[in-house]
Amino acid sequence: MSTAESEFGKVAVIYGGISPERDISLISGEAVFKALKEKGVDAHLIDAKEPFLERLSEEQFDNVWVALHGADGEDGKIQSLLELSGIPYTGSRTLSCSLTMNKLFTKRILIANNYQTPDFLLLDEAKSYSEISESLGSPFIIKPCSQGSSLGVYIIDEESAYKEKYKELQKLNDWIIAEEYFDGAEYTAAYLNNQVMPLVKIDASNEEFYNYEAKYFSDETQYICPSELDAGIEKNIKRECLSIFELFDVRGWGRFGFFYQ
Repeated sequence: MSTAESEFGKVAVIYGGISPERDISLISGEAVFKALKEKGVDAHLIDAKEPFLERLSEEQFDNVWVALHGADGEDGKIQSLLELSGIPYTGSRTLSCSLTMNKLFTKRILIANNYQTPDFLLLDEAKSYSEISESLGSPFIIKPCSQGSSLGVYIIDEESAYKEKYKELQKLNDWIIAEEYFDGAEYTAAYLNNQVMPLVKIDASNEEFYNYEAKYFSDETQYICPSELDAGIEKNIKRECLSIFELFDVRGWGRFGFFYQ
């Protein structure tokens, strides 16, 4: 038995699932599986669209690496199932996942703790385009509260587009928010083992914004690190980022995006 096998035991990499982000999860899971095998870990791939809890129990897995994306995988559901089953898993705990996957909850907690976040409105059918644009300006963003990978995110600058996209988002059976539009430089902050990694500037100027296509399929999206920010500014931002990760009790790893003007 290798050192890695004795340290981590039998590891299930749970990936895939049934969320709209399934295809990206399959890529992530394969990458994790390959990396674990290269380190000598006894790793096995399990697709979450199958009855995985039975397999975890029957085959006596010691640990689970959660490589799911989107609903069910990042929102606390699978985390709560694993906790109830007594199976150790990677990443943040149930409450942290459920709060950070929901943009409305995240924004309200940030505001309550004096962090800046774009102005927003929780939408319903009574909210008109003119009411939203008067409050947030035009253009503005609309997005589902609990989807990842920028799925369902739209820049709205006219009433007809708002009505069309709002109707489309209603099919997701999720809360919908409108958010103030920012045209500043976009960055990402990664968190690993209680540290914030060097900030990365994102240039997705080939797309309307850093959307699903730009994130996963465009060869033109550029990730710039070092970030080109002044060293003192980056240090202060990283300090703020660390405090936010700690506020939400993020464990192991995490990431969030932000704009800087």
